[in-house]
Amino acid sequence: MYLDNALKSCGYLFPETDEQITIFEKDMDQIPIPECLNSPDFVFKSQRRIIKKNLKVFDNSEGDMNWAIAARDGKDIPSDILEKMKQDKEEAKKRQNGN
Repeated sequence: MYLDNALKSCGYLFPETDEQITIFEKDMDQIPIPECLNSPDFVFKSQRRIIKKNLKVFDNSEGDMNWAIAARDGKDIPSDILEKMKQDKEEAKKRQNGN
């Protein structure tokens, strides 16, 4: 309980009681604020940033294959269908890469 009260009084946790807030406010004068934060204008004057998503693609072909086998009740796929599936997959990759 003592540690909890000390952390809240010193601002490391949010103060909850009037006593903790009073102690925290006394110590606030000793904490220097950077010049750029003295006014809220820094929020409005900042440049707009564009954040690019970094998508990580992982290979789940083994898991997909297991679902596909289950859907076929364990039967093999004819070779002509396999060839068509490979062509479709290659075309989809080309479209995805913009080629």
